Amino acid sequence: MMNRDGVRKNTLNKRSTCSVEERVKQFSDICRERNLKVTHQRLEIYRTLACSGNHPSAEDIHSSIREKLPTVSLDTVYRTLALFEEHGLITRVHQLDDKNRFDPNLEEHHHFICIRCKKIFDFHWPDFDLLSVPVQAEQWGRINSKKVELNGICMECMKQQKKSAN
Repeated sequence: MMNRDGVRKNTLNKRSTCSVEERVKQFSDICRERNLKVTHQRLEIYRTLACSGNHPSAEDIHSSIREKLPTVSLDTVYRTLALFEEHGLITRVHQLDDKNRFDPNLEEHHHFICIRCKKIFDFHWPDFDLLSVPVQAEQWGRINSKKVELNGICMECMKQQKKSAN
């Protein structure tokens, strides 16, 4: 799919409509178009991220892929995720505990982060997405994206808190 400038639009955002293997294939195709090597390690790192629904950290991904690739280093995972982010293949979610988490979902969406359990939930807010950027912000430079991050306590943690109080 091409954008208005004739550049292929990133199609890795179809989390709900594509299987993981379809997303990995799309990822491979985009990497090749951008002259990025498609190595076994990179595929496994992306596949692990795409399979996860909880915005994993580099450490989480490393732990998960060590079963398949016992020699992969944490440094390799960090460098690979940085490369993916640099090329717009994933995004970074900054978390409350200073641990970066990663998101393969490039669709326009926002995050709710539980301040207790640190779970991250994706949500859509079309009304916000349609708002104009304040003039003051445009004076600082070019705006590439608008994202909302809501911090609070998730329902699961609130239920646990009620049980503990009783």
